Amino acid sequence: MAAAGKQKFGSSASLPPNLPFPREPGSFPVDSAPPHPSPRPLLASSVFLVLANLIPLAGALFYGWSVFEIVVVYWAENLIIGVYTLVRMFLAGGNSDPVSLVGKIFSSGFFAVHYGMFCLVHGFFVFSLLGDSSPRGPEVFGKGMVFALIALFVSHGFSFVKNYLLGGEFRTTKVQEQMFSPYPRIVVLHLAILFGAFAIQALGSPLPMLLILVAGKTVLDVFLHRWSHRKTAPS
Repeated sequence: MAAAGKQKFGSSASLPPNLPFPREPGSFPVDSAPPHPSPRPLLASSVFLVLANLIPLAGALFYGWSVFEIVVVYWAENLIIGVYTLVRMFLAGGNSDPVSLVGKIFSSGFFAVHYGMFCLVHGFFVFSLLGDSSPRGPEVFGKGMVFALIALFVSHGFSFVKNYLLGGEFRTTKVQEQMFSPYPRIVVLHLAILFGAFAIQALGSPLPMLLILVAGKTVLDVFLHRWSHRKTAPS
């Protein structure tokens, strides 16, 4: 009888199925997923993004920025995103062996060509359709617009360091994922901006409509920022 009891309770294989096994502190059951990463780490980069987007708002309020000048800043932001995307591609996966490096160089060159063409065509539409009565070339970056671009560069750089490097996103992402990561943001955000800009220009660029354009872009930008980083956040 004692032998039978030992056979029944002496091995973990015959324990009742609902009895939990002891496990290491902080570990998770086999049949459950680790908790979703907290959205709090994205708070700081979201705040930086909002602050950077306040400069076009100030430009419209105090420096008389036209809808064309505001959209040019948003178009130039795409170039900033492209630069950071190239760096993300080189660091994706954390691999530094020669084969991976050659693949990253090829993929980065391919990205530079097709993303550059995309931005070129996008810029052509912005300058040709919205800039008929506005200054062109280097003059368009007057009225403090350079400060707006610097703020956007710092904002995206902060997100890159905090989320991609320190947050460990580079370990779980792939080169191909980073190569195509800017396009959802550009397509959704800039279609909304361009349609809104055409409507505002047709109405004579009233200030309230310009403020609505900047505020709408900021809200949509923060939403897409948080969505994209939650996709690549390490589990």
